[in-house]
Amino acid sequence: MSMFEVEKQRLARRKGDIIRILQEDYRSPMTSVGSLLGALDMLGESVDPRSLQFDLIYLAQQSYIEIWQVRDLPGYRRDRINIGAPDEIRFAKLKPKGLQLLDGNAAEDPQVKF
Repeated sequence: MSMFEVEKQRLARRKGDIIRILQEDYRSPMTSVGSLLGALDMLGESVDPRSLQFDLIYLAQQSYIEIWQVRDLPGYRRDRINIGAPDEIRFAKLKPKGLQLLDGNAAEDPQVKF
């Protein structure tokens, strides 16, 4: 297996881990990105926050999760300092389609592995 294939599999597994973590927190209204980073770290997957943003965007584009960016949060104003970039993802939540993928009741996605 090439290094490219190994990396591709690692990234697919990380997306699967994100869905599993969000599934554990399914009853709450949303999960913070900080909590996701901590949970991934406990699984032995040290993730750069910018890299996690790409994973969350992919999962949201596939309708597996819902994301909230800084600009979506109540009280967001561009003139405030230290609140983060407007497009920075702060929260995520598993959607029914993501739960179906995890449970094997949706078509397999080669970019998400469990």
